[in-house]
Amino acid sequence: MATTQKGLRAQEVSLQTPEASGVAVEFGRDLCGSLEVAEHREWLVTNGIGGFASGTVSGNLTRRYHGLLVAALKPPVGRTQMVAKLEETVRFDGKDYLLATNRWASGAVEAKGYLHIESFRLEGTTPVWRFAVGGALLEKRIWMRQGENTTFVLYTLLRSCGSIDMEIRALVNYRDFHAATHAGDWQMKVEPHGAGVRILAFDGATPFYLLSAEAKFEPHHEWHRDCFLPLESYRGLDDHEDHLFAAAANVKLGVGESVTCVLTTQAATELEGARARAEQAEHEKKLLAMWTGCDAKAASAAPGWVKQLVLGADQFVVKRSLPDEPDGRSIIAGYHWFGDWGRDTMIALPGIALTTGRSEIARKILLAFARYVDGGMLPNDFPDAGGQPEYNTVDAGLWFFEAVRQYYAATKDSATLGKLFPYWKE
Repeated sequence: MATTQKGLRAQEVSLQTPEASGVAVEFGRDLCGSLEVAEHREWLVTNGIGGFASGTVSGNLTRRYHGLLVAALKPPVGRTQMVAKLEETVRFDGKDYLLATNRWASGAVEAKGYLHIESFRLEGTTPVWRFAVGGALLEKRIWMRQGENTTFVLYTLLRSCGSIDMEIRALVNYRDFHAATHAGDWQMKVEPHGAGVRILAFDGATPFYLLSAEAKFEPHHEWHRDCFLPLESYRGLDDHEDHLFAAAANVKLGVGESVTCVLTTQAATELEGARARAEQAEHEKKLLAMWTGCDAKAASAAPGWVKQLVLGADQFVVKRSLPDEPDGRSIIAGYHWFGDWGRDTMIALPGIALTTGRSEIARKILLAFARYVDGGMLPNDFPDAGGQPEYNTVDAGLWFFEAVRQYYAATKDSATLGKLFPYWKE
């Protein structure tokens, strides 16, 4: 049973225009309807602890790094692909419409859901698709909860002359995000759990969950083999892998009704899509407010794409807990594959943290990295699997001093300088 939004017309909900919503990135049918173009437009959302979700506008996975839940099990590293994708089939007016897009190692492209995409846009950092299926218009949006390995996928029927039936199939995995899976006879444990299913890939693995307050996931166990990854082929790497069809949910939606799928490592988390969406919107509102407060005149004159950069900058800021600094921060050197590197962090710090009005984040980053100073050197790499940092760059320490100079110029924070100095005086 889906949650109905109050105040909606019987046949259609209000469709917000790009101008009204401040959208900086939007594509129409001309781009979305071309697989060769749409699969080279990628989206990314992050959770502030190193985890992310990422894919293409077309819906097919082209990299081993794509997935709906790539969880950071040792924040901000230990990144593990758990949920690869959701595949949707809409039944409307006696017809089935497959919304997923897949390339296979055989060369086949099936299904061809990209042909149903009417538009794609970024709303803040949230990717939003609209699928036209017959006379119905279905919206899909994806975001992550800050501080959790939790991804939300929200579907809303915006327009229709009647209700639709939708089947949602979850394809999952459990692997290091640099790897690829060739499953063989691998048997995961998929069992009912509360509002969905619990998946345990093997003994000792971190369990994860497929949940929904409106649609009940039922366990399955069927491997989809030889999914083709064209960009891995281009890189000369292993270019195909297997994903487990682990669960399916069926739901009926009327106009204005929604269903939210929650993909998470949390046994108990927020399931209400509207509340989770409002929480993410508030987070982005605060980011823009801090930027505006830094230089209100410049912010008011900035074009929309600058605001998009401010929000994008936040996606690279991650929490890095230390024994005596549990709220430490760092900066990911680049998605999809990098961790937080000392040299890159110091180069990026002024633009990501100071220009955006987040001097407190800059302070936490400087203090966090200062604790790792060794012989005047700053670590350049924290291994993905944890362990000792690597000191393999000659100029990271110099970039650190430049970042401190810019931090002090922006804040006049002498107290933090006093905390940093002891790490370098020797």
